[in-house]
Amino acid sequence: MPSSTSTAGKLFHLHKLMAMTTVVSPPLSSLNLDPLAQAGGGTASEALQPQPYLSHSIQASLKYVYDKLRGKEKKLSRDKLAEWMKSTQDQPADCLDKESYKFEEFLETVYYNRGFDAIKAPDEEKDLTKPISNYFISSSHNTYLDGNQWTSKSSTDAYKNVLLRGCRCIEIDVHNGGEDTKPSGSESPALPSPKNDHKRHLSTATLSSLAAEAVDKGGSKYKEMKGKLSGGSSSGLGIKDLKIDETKSDALSVTNSVGRAPSVRSMRNGEPIVLHGWTLTAPVAFRDVCKVVRENAFVTSQLPIIVSLEVHANTEQQELMVSIMKEEWAGYLVDQAHETCNPDERLPRLEELLGKILIKVKKALEKVDPALPQNSLAVTHSNQDRESTASISEEERAAKKKVSKICENLSNLGIYTHSEHFVSFEAKSAKKPSHIFSIGETQILDLHKEKRERMFAHNRDYFMRAYPAGFRVNSSNLDPSIYWRKGIQMVALNWQKMDEGVMLNEGMFAGEKGWVLKPEGYRSTAEPIPYKTLQLRVTIFGGQHLPLPPDTRAKDFRPHVKCELHAERPEEKIPSDDIKGRRKARVGEWKHKTAHGKGDHLDFGPEGTSFEFPVVERMLEELSFVRYVISYLFSFSVTRISPMGLNPAQPTKCPG
Repeated sequence: MPSSTSTAGKLFHLHKLMAMTTVVSPPLSSLNLDPLAQAGGGTASEALQPQPYLSHSIQASLKYVYDKLRGKEKKLSRDKLAEWMKSTQDQPADCLDKESYKFEEFLETVYYNRGFDAIKAPDEEKDLTKPISNYFISSSHNTYLDGNQWTSKSSTDAYKNVLLRGCRCIEIDVHNGGEDTKPSGSESPALPSPKNDHKRHLSTATLSSLAAEAVDKGGSKYKEMKGKLSGGSSSGLGIKDLKIDETKSDALSVTNSVGRAPSVRSMRNGEPIVLHGWTLTAPVAFRDVCKVVRENAFVTSQLPIIVSLEVHANTEQQELMVSIMKEEWAGYLVDQAHETCNPDERLPRLEELLGKILIKVKKALEKVDPALPQNSLAVTHSNQDRESTASISEEERAAKKKVSKICENLSNLGIYTHSEHFVSFEAKSAKKPSHIFSIGETQILDLHKEKRERMFAHNRDYFMRAYPAGFRVNSSNLDPSIYWRKGIQMVALNWQKMDEGVMLNEGMFAGEKGWVLKPEGYRSTAEPIPYKTLQLRVTIFGGQHLPLPPDTRAKDFRPHVKCELHAERPEEKIPSDDIKGRRKARVGEWKHKTAHGKGDHLDFGPEGTSFEFPVVERMLEELSFVRYVISYLFSFSVTRISPMGLNPAQPTKCPG
């Protein structure tokens, strides 16, 4: 019996079937995402695949664009399409083989030219020929933690997570291990102590470990009791049906991992441990961290990794650290200077360090001969040399007061990246090619206010690292773009939390493998900075497949879209007191938001919702960003300003 269904009807039913398949699929927020799919270091945007199914609202918006382009013509001409793709979309237009295009052919052309991608592919291969201080580096702060800064666990999975997401500078805080950190029943083989007669006392790390272990045991007892209660009879009080909310904080969880469990039971007797000192964070073995770093360091990229060591261990434990790193990172660790690259003369080029791990650690200092004359801080002869004399005296006083607690063998691993305490930009230490100043976020703002030109000149040639202030207990983050615009190469972020800072980091390093070449004027070659004037207008037409919050139906969902411009404002160039301290810096940020939509497929009509941003003069494209946020969701998109400008007509996907 012949079917009476028309071709149009068949297509309609197929379209409904595709829509239904999309609707019944699990929301993105409920999926256990692999670290590669999580955002923060650029790999999430790079791994995104365009969604081939377009909702009715998105198709209507694109049809509106198509109709405006074709005007009164029946179909869109090749010339008009080519001009639009080149000038508006910034897409190649050399594959147009038809004289005119229907709407479906227009969509197909845009799709196959990656027009629906969240980011476009790099225009050219990365330049690896510059010294490593000429690049911005995707960096992590207190990498070992899986949550907040006080009570979360140290985990090897945290290192796997950030490395697979594109991080290239990780941090390890190392403390003394010992017999008292090894739980009974551990199957790990015991290593002989370097000195059998050495007695270990309760250290900062040990106290933290004991406290964290107590918290762990308390949690285990709670779960055990809960299991016994839920396994009982359903009569009586009905405890079996009692639901207890165990929702964790908004920190990103590391899921789908086969790494070692973050437990104190992984300790080897006598080996160093990793944790956040003087907190309740649970420790993890230093050796286990090194193993996971080795296994995941070069999975997504061969570009080098910098390991920032914060050492709180004694010299015996430091010797063990050196042995462990050389053993676990054999073939990767830079443990001696290359004969063609003297660290006292120059930094290596990025291409010279492929597949290598560099150590950032303090240098051991020799004792200052007390017979040598010491300068006095009180002796200054002019305003011009006051700061220089004081800085030299500070260095000499520090050296005279005590010898560095870093042992020589560990110090020797800081070859091309060694830590220096910041005294001044005129100090001798500020002229060593391999030095890195690690400075807190608020102190950097103070330096920028007082010595803006000197700090920027320093950062053209030498490394600086910014890290979050101590009050960020919940693992919140600073706005990294403010610090990148000061030339700071490493802005260490708390990757445990998906917030504005991590989103901007994703936009900065999308498709860049963790290393981004600085713009002209920011490098060691003193070119002029190519400032431009920005006049930006963004139009949002709609969105599709927005992940729903837990226990929310689509018809009850009322999202809105926030659009923010992060660019340098005049007050950022000369900062005032209102952007320092504990207040979140909002300098260089302009905000707009849409009206509330309805459902998980947003539709703002054929004209869309447009935002006009203020004209920004002396703006640098590479260090300016547009951030889109779906309110109350971890859905966002961050775009660096491209040379062609942002395109209001190009759909921007919000990765889940």
